[in-house]
Amino acid sequence: MDSERSVKVLRGIGELEEIREVWESWPGNRDSEMESYMRHAQSNRVTERPHVIVVEREGKPEAILVGRLDLGRINCRLGYLHLDLPARILCFVYGAFRGNASRENSRLIVKSVMDSLKAREADVAYMNYLRDDSELLRLSIEKPRLLCRDYVRTQQLHFATRLPNSAEEFQRGLSSSARWQAKSRQKKLTKDFAGDVKIRCFREVAELESLIRDVEQVAKTSYQRGLGVGFVDSPVTRDGLRLKAERGWLRAYVLYLAERPCAFWIGDINQGTFGSDYIGYDAGLGKYSPGMYLTTKVIEGFCGGNSEGVTAVDFATGHAQYKEVLSNQKWREVSIYIFAPTLKGISFNFARTVIGGMDQAIKKVLERTNLLRRVKKVWRDHAKLKEAARADA
Repeated sequence: MDSERSVKVLRGIGELEEIREVWESWPGNRDSEMESYMRHAQSNRVTERPHVIVVEREGKPEAILVGRLDLGRINCRLGYLHLDLPARILCFVYGAFRGNASRENSRLIVKSVMDSLKAREADVAYMNYLRDDSELLRLSIEKPRLLCRDYVRTQQLHFATRLPNSAEEFQRGLSSSARWQAKSRQKKLTKDFAGDVKIRCFREVAELESLIRDVEQVAKTSYQRGLGVGFVDSPVTRDGLRLKAERGWLRAYVLYLAERPCAFWIGDINQGTFGSDYIGYDAGLGKYSPGMYLTTKVIEGFCGGNSEGVTAVDFATGHAQYKEVLSNQKWREVSIYIFAPTLKGISFNFARTVIGGMDQAIKKVLERTNLLRRVKKVWRDHAKLKEAARADA
């Protein structure tokens, strides 16, 4: 606290109504939008309560960090193998910082997080992918005690593209190799499925059952399912899609070849940006690149005065070849833990540092020897076989 600023933590759903007006007035990612956050907090079975940090200046909210207290798990990863440690986690959502992200506000917020950990409200706090040039990240690294700092922070690139005025201009922005491959595979797809190529956009609540049925048909054939990631038909997924449809945000695109769903791209529209949530394609049709065909056609539809008003596409965090091909912007993001200054918190930090350190060391060796892509391919092929065997069972 200083002469102008004070900090408080809102721990009840009812308390959040106090700041609804200012919360909804600040721009930000859909994950930290108030209705999305409240719906998730109330329906997620592992969430105990909200944990929203508010910085006030002269009695008026100036910034918030949107989070919740979860009975969750700390992920320790060695390649595609996971060890999850049960813990009480202050989980701050993606895009959690809204309002004035000044250095002083960031300092007060990090101090509040550390005070809550010291008071044993949780074993650890998790900051979900902060931009690597943000004050919040810098302070989250520097301010905790040495035994409470995260030494194996996860870094990933975030990809996006600003859209030009026409589909032709978008195509010219791609590399010559990407343009040639896209035209070659599109020609083959439209030839082999002449008259039977259709893209459908789902956006209404009444369409959700059809959407989920068709997307699940594709998702269960993908390698992502074998790795335990990507789209899955679950109550949480359904609730998220329903909220977006109710609010008019949902845009879910499905490619049909001969009436059969073969690829999907699900996201939402937020402040002129189409944000990607789920993407996948039928691996059995890989020679046609149906996923790339779908994403390209959707983006071309956005270009140049489209009725949706979309001027950018956010492909989200994480590397993928299609993102590299289609993006014209990228930046680095970092997820970080802050551990409680308790025996349990420090023990969690030690275990994660050992396992995560091994994972990072192995990746560096593989990258230097150009083996990392081969290893990932082996895992993905294994996942495809695993899903094929499951489907045949």
